[in-house]
Amino acid sequence: MNPPPVRALFAKRLWTAAGAAALLLAGLGAWYWGAVRQRDDLAWRAVVERGVLVVATDATYPPFSAVDADGNLFGFDIDLAEALAGRLSARAGREVRAEFENLAYDALLPALVAGRDDAVISAFVAQPERAKEVAYTRPYFTAGTVAVIAEGDAPLASAEAGPAWAAGRRLAVEYGAGGDVFARQWARLADGVAIQPAPSAAEALAALAAGTADAALVDSLSAYDFLRGQPGYRLAGPPLDPEPYVVAVSARSRLLRAALDEVLAEMAADGSLAALVEKWFGPAAATASAPQN
Repeated sequence: MNPPPVRALFAKRLWTAAGAAALLLAGLGAWYWGAVRQRDDLAWRAVVERGVLVVATDATYPPFSAVDADGNLFGFDIDLAEALAGRLSARAGREVRAEFENLAYDALLPALVAGRDDAVISAFVAQPERAKEVAYTRPYFTAGTVAVIAEGDAPLASAEAGPAWAAGRRLAVEYGAGGDVFARQWARLADGVAIQPAPSAAEALAALAAGTADAALVDSLSAYDFLRGQPGYRLAGPPLDPEPYVVAVSARSRLLRAALDEVLAEMAADGSLAALVEKWFGPAAATASAPQN
């Protein structure tokens, strides 16, 4: 039997070596991603083992989070955290409840990154510059500057449509706030815009109620509070400078973030998120501020 040609033998050994290298790389890849998954599982594993979702919040910002006379936390974010924890139970295979740590706002992310807490739920706006340390869920509430008008008045679809909408109108604003900025920008681009600065959002809204202004440009929370007790008025449209509030988790907590995203999507789809928004902020907020699925 003739020995195989040298070239064929070399090629066979080359393919064998390549196959071994491929298997080695595949094994290393599986080990690496397994290690990553183990690391990423730490927060979620802790939630499952404890049956507790530890939430950091700054309880100085009602109605999102505050402390009552008995020292108990209450507010929209507290209710939301408890609802999220309850829905995580099905995914954890056991009952999960929320526990809270009341921290100063500036301490929320450091405590999260250090692993002291599992999540931050505190009217928190995402900080993209910290993406290497912190990850964010889909929004659960959208704040910002809104226009309040009388029922039947013309709607305002966006900030870009503002100049044409504002022409010939009297706009009450809180001096120096977002509504003041928008009004001044529009006044430079449209004729007949009369700006009426007020010391506070409440006084700007009072001018609208008194009939001395055609619209009030104020922060959404002040607007929702006003609309709960003032029939005959409504929002002109969505927030002009949307500020989405999100749940923050460690960038290493990918599984926990995915689970929270799924739960928030469920709550948006079944109406429970809108119901929670309406409980704390009124019907107008349920439409304008609760993101849809």
